[in-house]
Amino acid sequence: MKTYFLFLFALFLSFSGLAQTSLETREIVILPNSSLSIAGTTNINEFKCDFNPLSFKNESFKVHYIDKERALIFKNSILTLENKNFDCGHRKINKDFHDLLKTEKYPEIFLKIKKIDLNKEDDATVTLSFTIAGIENDYRFPIEITWKNEIRFEGKLELNIKDFNLQAPTKIFGLIVIDEEIEIDFNLNIKT
Repeated sequence: MKTYFLFLFALFLSFSGLAQTSLETREIVILPNSSLSIAGTTNINEFKCDFNPLSFKNESFKVHYIDKERALIFKNSILTLENKNFDCGHRKINKDFHDLLKTEKYPEIFLKIKKIDLNKEDDATVTLSFTIAGIENDYRFPIEITWKNEIRFEGKLELNIKDFNLQAPTKIFGLIVIDEEIEIDFNLNIKT
């Protein structure tokens, strides 16, 4: 009976070991031909704030993931964006943008990649966690992935600034009002 129990225990351990996949770590570099922007509208105009990809120059990031049946599940893989590296094209708009993001208190935006579901060859769905002004929210949206000399991730995400307890500023005694919906566009080119 004792031998039978030991055999079952050993069999259980071997199956549980097969079911788990190991955590892999890769070092990636975001290339300078990448782009990331935040765009929005007011009741009279549009604005776009571009992130300077050269701020990643000579910097590599570690991503930790498990490859599991057409899905990559990430652990502690965070991209930090310093708010000061966004340029909206005009000093006054930059100031308003930083006021909106509460840059003085929260100088960075954190993007935590959680999961990529590979749907087709170049079509996928990503789950990201955004932390803006100290508030974290998860978003799931489609992206395109191109696999060539470099890997390119391209996508758009619309979100509401109220999700992050941000108050859209009004200008000229309330005559100019910024819409609550903004769009994040990204085209990230990476190499491993």
